[in-house]
Amino acid sequence: MPPRLPIALTAQPRAIRVAQRAFSASFQRGESSRPPIPTPAKGTKAEKVDLAVQPLGRPLGVPKPPTSIPKTWTDKKNELLDEDRHKATRRALIKEASQGYFRDYSRASSASGGKLWIGPPVLIREDRALYFPDISGKSLLGTQTHTTDLLKGKITLLSITSTRISEEHIVSFTAPLLPDWLPCPSTPSSSSSFSNTTSASLFQHVQINHQANLLKSMLLSFFISSLKRTVPEEGWGRYLISGGEWSHYDIEGPLGLDNKLVGYVFLIDQNLKVRWAGCGPATEEEVESLRKGAAVLMKRASE
Repeated sequence: MPPRLPIALTAQPRAIRVAQRAFSASFQRGESSRPPIPTPAKGTKAEKVDLAVQPLGRPLGVPKPPTSIPKTWTDKKNELLDEDRHKATRRALIKEASQGYFRDYSRASSASGGKLWIGPPVLIREDRALYFPDISGKSLLGTQTHTTDLLKGKITLLSITSTRISEEHIVSFTAPLLPDWLPCPSTPSSSSSFSNTTSASLFQHVQINHQANLLKSMLLSFFISSLKRTVPEEGWGRYLISGGEWSHYDIEGPLGLDNKLVGYVFLIDQNLKVRWAGCGPATEEEVESLRKGAAVLMKRASE
């Protein structure tokens, strides 16, 4: 006779027996372990909505007024010893390393077109708005230019582009707005209550072509003549080509530039504060809120 095993080794634990009975009962009823497929409520239409795209949840920009004055040796030393800057840079590097190389491409090809947020329906309050950081680049006139010097005293629609897709995104915002304030002499705008001379002196469109890859930036410099054919001559001084990586602590993080393939637009008041922002392909609601916001700023600036 074989030796008898202890009861503790032959009897099944109570939890296992309960799980087996529950599984056999659900199998007989034909239940599935998959979660139920949600169905639209009665009387409503099923719409394809990208739940990942949320409204802009914070003011964009930096807390201190920017300056175009070159940094001194003391300023650079303080930045090297700034612990908060090092922590933010480290977090940005870890986040970028964990997301994968093709993350921006996959998001840009999604149903939302890479859109990161939805522009606010109204202007950001002036007391809560932050400043647009200083960005330097070479204009189509061949001069080194800083955005701080360009934006002072004017209502500015500033766009940042880096790819062909981002150019299409920018056009979806600028095409409906620019004729309101920068109309052609032969076709004066009927929606603006300002004269062409007044609006041209208060409103401007600044474009920044950012190429993080220095090689691409050098190649782009060989096509200046073709760029000049696409930009009106009066706008050559406001079209900047900026090469090299931007600081995540000073520029990319504060402005929410989390996808390098999409286009970004910022409505900036005469005090260099970001009052409205959008990215990716524009929606009808965003275009309407952008036009209303520009009209409000122009009215206040002319008073």
